[in-house]
Amino acid sequence: MTVSSQRYSVLLENVFSLIDKKVDNQNRTLITTFGRQLFKNIPLDDLEHRNDSDLYGATLSLWNAFADYDGKRPYVRVFNPEIDKHGWKSSHTIVEMIIRDLPFLVDSIRMALNRLGITAHMLIHSPMNIDRDDNNKIVKFGDGKIATTTRETVVFIEVDRQTSKTDIETLTKELFSTLDEVSLAVSDWQLMRDKLAEITAKVKKAKLPIEKDRKDIVTRFLEWMNDHNFTLMGYRHYRVNAIEGDHQWLPDNDTSLGLMKNSVSDKPRLLSALPASARQAALSQQLLLLTKTNSRSRVHRPAYMDYVGIKEFNSKGQVIGEHRFLGLYSANFYNSSTRDIPLLSDKIRRICELSEFDPQTHAFKAFNNIVETYPRDELLQTPEEDMAEIVRGIFQMQERGITRLFVRKDTFGRFFSCMVYVPRERYNTQLRKETQALLKHSFGATGEVEFTTFFSESVYARTHYIARVEDNNAEFDVKEIEQNIIELTKTWNDRLSSALSSAYGEATAKSLERNYVNAFSRSYTEHNLPTAALVDIEKLEQLSEDANMGMLFYRPQEEQSDSQIVKLKLFHLHEPIHLSDVLPILENFGLRVIDESPYKINCADGKVKWVMDFTMLHKSGNDLDMEKAQALFQDAFAKVWYNQLEDDGFNRLVLSAELTGRNVTILRAFAKYMRQTGSSFSRDYIANTLSNYPQIADLLISYFDEIFNPARKSRKKRLETLVNKINEALDKVSNLDDDRIIRRYLDMIDATLRTNFYQKAEDGSEKPYISFKLMPENIPEMPLPLPKYEIFVYSPKVEGVHLRGGRVARGGLRWSDRQEDFRTEILGLVKAQKVKNTVIVPVGAKGGFVCKQLPSGASRQEIFEEGKACYRTFIRSLLDITDNIVNGEIVPPKDVVRLDEDDPYLVVAADKGTATFSDIANGISEEYNFWLGDAFASGGSVGYDHKKMGITARGAWESVKRHFREIGIDCQTTDFTCVGIGDMAGDVFGNGMLLSEHTRLISAFNHLHIFFDPDPDAAKTYKERKRLFENPSLSWEDYDKSLISKGGGIFSRSSKSITLTPEMKTWLGTRQNTMTPNELIHNILKMPVDLIWNGGIGTYVKSKKESHSDVGDRANDSLRVNGQDIKAKIVGEGGNLGLTQLGRMEYAANGGRVNTDFIDNVGGVDCSDNEVNIKILLNQLVSNGDLTVKQRNNLLYDMTDDVATIVLQDCYRQTQAISISERTGVSSIKEQLRFIHGLERDGALNRELEFIPTDDEISDRAASDRGLTRPELSVLTAYGKMVLKDQLNIPALTDNPYHGKLLISAFPQELRERFAEQMQQHPLRAEIIATKLTNNMVNDMGHNFVYRMQEETGADVVEITNAYSVVKGVFGIGDLWDAIEDLDNKIDADAQLSMLESARRLMRRGTRWFIRHGDTGADIEQSILKYQPAVDDLCNNLSNYLVKSEIKQLEDATAKWIDKGVPQDIASKVAAFSNVFSALDLTQIVEQDSHNIDVAARLYYQMGSKLELHWFLEQITNQPVGNHWQALARASYREELDWQQRSIVSNLLCSNGDATDADAILANWMQNNEGLLKRWYHMMSEFKTSSNHDFAKFSVALRELMLLSMKSSQ
Repeated sequence: MTVSSQRYSVLLENVFSLIDKKVDNQNRTLITTFGRQLFKNIPLDDLEHRNDSDLYGATLSLWNAFADYDGKRPYVRVFNPEIDKHGWKSSHTIVEMIIRDLPFLVDSIRMALNRLGITAHMLIHSPMNIDRDDNNKIVKFGDGKIATTTRETVVFIEVDRQTSKTDIETLTKELFSTLDEVSLAVSDWQLMRDKLAEITAKVKKAKLPIEKDRKDIVTRFLEWMNDHNFTLMGYRHYRVNAIEGDHQWLPDNDTSLGLMKNSVSDKPRLLSALPASARQAALSQQLLLLTKTNSRSRVHRPAYMDYVGIKEFNSKGQVIGEHRFLGLYSANFYNSSTRDIPLLSDKIRRICELSEFDPQTHAFKAFNNIVETYPRDELLQTPEEDMAEIVRGIFQMQERGITRLFVRKDTFGRFFSCMVYVPRERYNTQLRKETQALLKHSFGATGEVEFTTFFSESVYARTHYIARVEDNNAEFDVKEIEQNIIELTKTWNDRLSSALSSAYGEATAKSLERNYVNAFSRSYTEHNLPTAALVDIEKLEQLSEDANMGMLFYRPQEEQSDSQIVKLKLFHLHEPIHLSDVLPILENFGLRVIDESPYKINCADGKVKWVMDFTMLHKSGNDLDMEKAQALFQDAFAKVWYNQLEDDGFNRLVLSAELTGRNVTILRAFAKYMRQTGSSFSRDYIANTLSNYPQIADLLISYFDEIFNPARKSRKKRLETLVNKINEALDKVSNLDDDRIIRRYLDMIDATLRTNFYQKAEDGSEKPYISFKLMPENIPEMPLPLPKYEIFVYSPKVEGVHLRGGRVARGGLRWSDRQEDFRTEILGLVKAQKVKNTVIVPVGAKGGFVCKQLPSGASRQEIFEEGKACYRTFIRSLLDITDNIVNGEIVPPKDVVRLDEDDPYLVVAADKGTATFSDIANGISEEYNFWLGDAFASGGSVGYDHKKMGITARGAWESVKRHFREIGIDCQTTDFTCVGIGDMAGDVFGNGMLLSEHTRLISAFNHLHIFFDPDPDAAKTYKERKRLFENPSLSWEDYDKSLISKGGGIFSRSSKSITLTPEMKTWLGTRQNTMTPNELIHNILKMPVDLIWNGGIGTYVKSKKESHSDVGDRANDSLRVNGQDIKAKIVGEGGNLGLTQLGRMEYAANGGRVNTDFIDNVGGVDCSDNEVNIKILLNQLVSNGDLTVKQRNNLLYDMTDDVATIVLQDCYRQTQAISISERTGVSSIKEQLRFIHGLERDGALNRELEFIPTDDEISDRAASDRGLTRPELSVLTAYGKMVLKDQLNIPALTDNPYHGKLLISAFPQELRERFAEQMQQHPLRAEIIATKLTNNMVNDMGHNFVYRMQEETGADVVEITNAYSVVKGVFGIGDLWDAIEDLDNKIDADAQLSMLESARRLMRRGTRWFIRHGDTGADIEQSILKYQPAVDDLCNNLSNYLVKSEIKQLEDATAKWIDKGVPQDIASKVAAFSNVFSALDLTQIVEQDSHNIDVAARLYYQMGSKLELHWFLEQITNQPVGNHWQALARASYREELDWQQRSIVSNLLCSNGDATDADAILANWMQNNEGLLKRWYHMMSEFKTSSNHDFAKFSVALRELMLLSMKSSQ
């Protein structure tokens, strides 16, 4: 490749083009030539980032000055060009200079800029040959060929921007001064050469008091100087006069040449003012004075100028004058051989002779080499004897690697010349700097000590130091200075070796020395003393692969005890600890890093170790007790580093409050709990608050310790003292938020019942987690609802919470992903669980945990394993503070202070994320020897597999079947269309979609796919779904696509869009051709199918009143629909939270059939509870030796179907109860409202939380003839059970033998038969009975039955319950109810519900009667036996007792039921309810009299008919009521009517003791009381002629009846 050497610049050509265009013809050529010469040699790099217009402006600016330059003095201009002033600009300051061409010009200008610290960014130096005319105008430029008369130099410089006028003036002045000195030196140069030649000639001729050979050497040296080997810069002659006791040097100023012209002075200089050595040299007979001046040259080179003095002597040999020359030796002096320099060659020869070595020996050559390589200035200036001594000393060093110092005083006392030799490998910049400092201090130098370093093949580095002083006639000890230098040259490793030997002894020290002596980097040795390295080595030696981090926290020795500066060294194997990893940790300890130095330690054994050295300021606000702080900090930091302690601002308390890291964890844990309970204060704000009040933080810990440390006794007095101290400290807290936070801590500690904080692990170490049992009701402003008990678990790896609604509670534990508000999630779930658990023994509970240190980038399995580890910690933390039962006795947990009652019942279950964890929980239960054993967590490998049983789906399917049945469809025999949420691998979805072979699944979706089959074949698709279900690894994508009808398909939810087929459009009711997957799902949810079956995760339905953010399920925001938009007839909620409660209500209000999730999917928890209760029983049997474990397990397996039957019956009955309540519609809404008010009044219900309508909304519904929806009734049913279950769990009921039978019925048949006696010892006996009784009462009588009875009668719960039980037994409602249920899908569902509603009314009326008139204290069984005969008699003989019209009414009513498909026996019983009710009165009538039931019954019914009491009863019953009091009045009228009828009959029988003809008794009485009866009949006529009655009329009529009753007794 050929590279052109021709320089060419487009930019410059553009400049010249601008000149051509813009400059007039007269000057165009000259300016162009000027520009080309100016830029001729400019480097092209200097043209980068410049533009032609500015270069054009610069060229014209210089030209204008150059064109008018007169040459009288230099032209210097310093300015900042600006467009508006100069027509061009530059970012730098511009220097323009024009001067007659001179040598040294550029060097001197650069020196001037350097002296001012100014950088030259561009310097153009262009000498130009020109001719000027008489007017000083340029005529032409020379080009080398054309001769010219003048040579002028143009200089253009761009320097650092000078912004102030003063700076510009200073620079201008300095440049003028420099140019003046250059001009002086150059203009007199030849004169000075002539003067030197003249003096040399005189010296040759003069008679001098020196030897001739010495004289010859001097003259040769002077001639050598004049031969361009000395740059002459100044000259002056001095006369020397002897005065009394002194001499004076008088300057002959007229002789001054060069720079000496600038220092003219007539003042004589006295010799006595000079040092003694200078005085001696000045008057000696040495011809030459050779030294250095004290001033640097401003011309040519910035070196100190050389001084050459040539003495004049008189005939007596006395000094009478001096010729003084100043200048600089040329490079030749320093570079050529000493043999070529006259004075030096002779001097070296004499010095070598003084060595007395034989010239032929090596020693002589070595000596000579030392001299030859010695600094030339020193050789020239040092006397021969002194020089010989120095060289001899250097020679004696040989190559021994020692350090030496040689010092020479300047003759004139101006400096010390120090030659320092050090071993080459020990020389470095730091040593040089330290030596400079040492010499400056030792000699008292006035400025910086100058140095020059020389290296050769020698083992030594030689450094020549010049220490300038005011007077060098001072005493100094060369050996002392030398020893100090030797100390400086000692390496850090030398000192380390000595320290190791002192600390460890020779053997160990040598081993460590081999490994560490060369291991430390230079930066380490510069910042650390060898003694400090001893400590570091000790720490480094302790590192291992298992413990690869060590530390040292300390205060530097240099710091006082009150200093804020502390240091931390971290020691690490293999790799450094990065500052970004450590800095946040240290900041959180209240330490601010102000310096960090990482040191790599390369050990000889090949290991790489690191020392990270941090210098920090501690912000604790108090003086650290470093010994205590060291232990606290190092322990806490190590725990943070190894993730055993959390890294946050609470760690500041370690230093500020002197708390251990573990004690800080208490405050951190409570802060985390505070955040979870909805505190508006962030974790950092809480931490800052405690950091601001470290004394209070310490008091809080002391308070906690005083309460819960089991080692402490007699706490009361100390607690009072601590509380007082805390309150006193709180009085000084001015910030309201800080006060609230601290008081919240007190509240939480006071609400704490137990903690495992003081428990030790098996190995005696601290447990890595903490659990607190709290009573939330004792903490103000807690979010609702309030659980009864709560356990909060904290550790750096896991946090969790377990909420319980009561002492006996159960619910699942979920793996939550809501780290910031998992308690809010669990609280919402426990609310649902509480209402779900109303059907089972335990009340609702729920737990959840979050994994805080999930490995990033880990596989699914690795994350799963971490989840299991966190679950284990969570389970242990719960059991740590839970009581155990051993041999029937409560055993409290070890080292736990209990502030509550015995609490051994803790049962958990699987939930989201923990489906396979039950065996883990049961394993830990066994590890703790927990009394529940594997009943602790239901659903384990030895338990009931919910998915295999399909129990949750089957339970929810009972709801679905009921919904279908109540709209006239049997979904088990009739095809129906369905949309599903989930996939066949799922428990609830998969099982649900196999519960009817008539399911036509139109569409379904999960998180991956959308399934769409517009016209499915029910039978074929059922089989395919079953195939998928049986292989959980299969997804919708594996569905046999050949079975999908035309227009259907399986689509990925990750698709950008989905093309809609005509068939899909028909179902979706759209004309769109494509939809996004989420848009498609949104529309699928609105398809007009029969059923939506939710078996997935997520919330898909809300109300129009709710926003998506209210729902709290962002993942499904884009596909969620409003309840009013769902066109499906039924929604089955197999999964949780598929609809919001408001969404359900909105859907139900628009005609949809839906319950709630806690009603539909209760089967799972019901099954689990049955499993737990059965296992508790069987485990006792195993423990007693009645069963082996294997027999127990086999028995559990054999009872699977029986358990399922029990569970499904519960599901069935609960939805049935809701349907009966729903059927009453708006007629019951007011009594339901009173029930709601009662729950609110008792604090049992938060209406807003459960979305129960307000009073105004309920009034609006009543006005528009709309009752409560099924979702609302579901909530009330749940709350009715929830409240009642607590009320019924009292010995007066649970110890009642009659109710005790419910315990037996709660277990499968085989257990009833074999272990009925052992069941009485069940730990949950009372709870099981109360639960069964509650379910029966609410399912039979409705959610507000007990409340209503209490309001109407004032009876207590025992009286009401017993009365209910008696009445149910008396009327045989249990068997009848079962018979009616057996009519499912045989008769219309409404007919069934109507009959059940009638049965409910009968029992309610009967219960009220029994409370009023029965013996509530009597035995229930006996009471039933007492009243049952009358009922049986009436059922069999009513036709003998009733009048014909009533018999006809009864027959018509029976026929009506029969017409609806009701069997005869059931129809007749239901039709006779109203008549049979009188059996209660008749029983008591007969009991009080000797007549038989047939007489009493006929008289009772006949009289009722004759007096039109039955008709009057109908009027009372049909009387509308406007408020609660009217309802009570109506009820009392009914009772009054019944009572008067009973009273009259009883009186008549009593007065006709022997009579057996009821008709005769009645006729006789009517005849005797014709007047009264006439009045009564008249009143009845009044009723019949009026369509509306007020309550006063009933009251008056009943009074008249009472008069008849009274007459009947006379």
